[in-house]
Amino acid sequence: MTDAHARLLAARDVLNRAERAVGLRARDDIEHGSTGASLILLGPTSRSELIRLLIDVCPTGGWIGVCGVGDIGWEWAAQQGMDLDRVLVLNAEKDSPLVDLCALLVDACDVICLDIPELSGAHQRILAARARSMGRTIVTLSSWQGLSRVPAPRPRMRLVI
Repeated sequence: MTDAHARLLAARDVLNRAERAVGLRARDDIEHGSTGASLILLGPTSRSELIRLLIDVCPTGGWIGVCGVGDIGWEWAAQQGMDLDRVLVLNAEKDSPLVDLCALLVDACDVICLDIPELSGAHQRILAARARSMGRTIVTLSSWQGLSRVPAPRPRMRLVI
């Protein structure tokens, strides 16, 4: 890791803490560890819930990478607040080097959403380690044995009259 990259990560961390301290961001429903480690989350099957999860875990001004996920519903995602100008979509062919393409998404994006059941356990661990080292979040649509976890349920708002 270069000095510039280390300084950028440190600056992001300071900015995130400052934003939380003054209440600009509330992401209590997604529990990051106290070490700031990345998460491997098992995404919901509902596309609307998946979009909400991606928006919630993505930092302000962050990038979202998507590979292997079909039928997103981009118009609805934009209406929900997803900045489509900050979304990278890879439509990888079956014979392409999927792990290398996913690694590029981890390098480029803050949140990566993958639906690639062909990834072996070893490849999943490699991507998880890479994401952890860079402070990224991976949302998978198939369980990564021993790596992925279900996100904490989001509190629902109630109108009391």
